[in-house]
Amino acid sequence: MYAIHAMLRRELADLPAYVEDTGAGDGERVEVVADHIDFVTLILHAHHEGEDVLVWPKLAERAPADAAPVLATMQADHAGIDRGLATLTGAAASWRANPDAVRRGAVVDALRELIPVVEAHLKAEETHALVLIDTWLSAPEWGEVGMHGIACLRPEQYPLFFGMLLHDIDPELYGVLEASLPPDLFTQLAVSGPREYARYRRRLAAAA
Repeated sequence: MYAIHAMLRRELADLPAYVEDTGAGDGERVEVVADHIDFVTLILHAHHEGEDVLVWPKLAERAPADAAPVLATMQADHAGIDRGLATLTGAAASWRANPDAVRRGAVVDALRELIPVVEAHLKAEETHALVLIDTWLSAPEWGEVGMHGIACLRPEQYPLFFGMLLHDIDPELYGVLEASLPPDLFTQLAVSGPREYARYRRRLAAAA
């Protein structure tokens, strides 16, 4: 959880500047930044969807009754974030179609509203829900959440996602990821992922 949360925090925090630094009328650069918005929002939605399907129902069955308010808050947070994501993706699609300053501003506004909501949720999840997950879910069950997220990606997106996940990762979390994947696959992605993410960041920087 900490690894993907760190990745989401970093990528979301960078998004407003990418948008603001994209010139009005520069459709080619808008495409690059809007594609990045779509990718980050896909990862965030897939992560939460995995928890909604594979985590909260199990905890509702297994955890003590006094965990119910935490689970209700997590699900309500996800619903609120989904609404924010819908606003953001709609604004990004409009900006992509008409790359003017007004639509660019709407994307920035949507991001400014969404980012603190996501941050508050991630903090609450780490503070209140993670202990329930550690207690009442097995490691393979939690691994299913990660696999659910990966299944939402196209195979050609795997190196980028993995590189994004590994970027600036804590060494301890690196070891957790290494232990969770087949050795050959981890070795391949640990090389191709950072390279792909470095290329991707250079393209984003050039587009902003």
